[in-house]
Amino acid sequence: MSATDTLDTPSELTFERSLYIGGQITAILYGIQLVIYCLSCRLLLKSPRSSGRGRESETSIYIIYGGTLIILWTIALACNAVFGQYAWIDHRDVEGGPAAYIGGQLSAPYNTLGTTAGVMMNFLSDALLIYRCYIIWNTWIVAMFPILLYLGGLSMSILLIYESAKPGANFFVGHSLNYGIIYPSFTIGLNIIVTALICIRLISIRKEVSKILGSGCAKMYTGIMAILVESAALFTGFGIIYVILYARKSSSSIALVQIWGDFAAISPQLIILRIAEGRGWTKDTVGQLTSPTITFDSDRFAEGEKDHSPNSSTSADTFNMKAV
Repeated sequence: MSATDTLDTPSELTFERSLYIGGQITAILYGIQLVIYCLSCRLLLKSPRSSGRGRESETSIYIIYGGTLIILWTIALACNAVFGQYAWIDHRDVEGGPAAYIGGQLSAPYNTLGTTAGVMMNFLSDALLIYRCYIIWNTWIVAMFPILLYLGGLSMSILLIYESAKPGANFFVGHSLNYGIIYPSFTIGLNIIVTALICIRLISIRKEVSKILGSGCAKMYTGIMAILVESAALFTGFGIIYVILYARKSSSSIALVQIWGDFAAISPQLIILRIAEGRGWTKDTVGQLTSPTITFDSDRFAEGEKDHSPNSSTSADTFNMKAV
């Protein structure tokens, strides 16, 4: 787009509508993220599992990690809000109208700041997903290829930020388009692989856990909801749709990239919430649920069967499991 383009071409109107709709959906998801984060912090701080030096350190890491995601999302959301205000209110009378202003301001400092915040949020999410893959498989070997993709995506994201900060940068033309395809392709490829690895592992463990502890416990750790959350399936799904639309130079892709970026924060926060509730996978959970021989406290097990609330002891802590 340039200042000489007409104001109301179909592609420009679609782009503007998508930018606006994506921003509104982002604002709604941002509020949901705040609620999930506050709930996670409350459960983490009140949970008896947070006692002890090691557990206190883990709790602090999850709280700081979630808080960092909130800060980065706030920065990205504020930058998008400023962009919308300038385009549709403060500078709507520029030659060519809002479409021309949007096309000419993609490299503005506040846009670059918002892009950087979104990219950092994405890589924090990918880092946690790789770590969860390691936790669930209990070995770093399966995570080696995703780590290589992570480093490749990181280098491409730096180039993307650099190109988008150049004067005259265009969302659908030149190096910005190329890096805009390569960077998410790396990170979405990583998401697909890690999602598949986590799903395979959870499905295989479900069979083992069902034989040992029954379908009730297996469902809590390896049910459909557990698999969707632990594998960040929604984040991966939105990413795949976005890359396809962006590669086709679809104007509506600007809405998808915002929603995809939102789930870069929501997906890991949902994992943290499950951990805070005692339903998420930890190193102890993997070791205990996959031990060759298991013993457990029958009284505590009976109590756990009665109470499946978030504060109940139906997690791995409920079962006094250990290899004999």
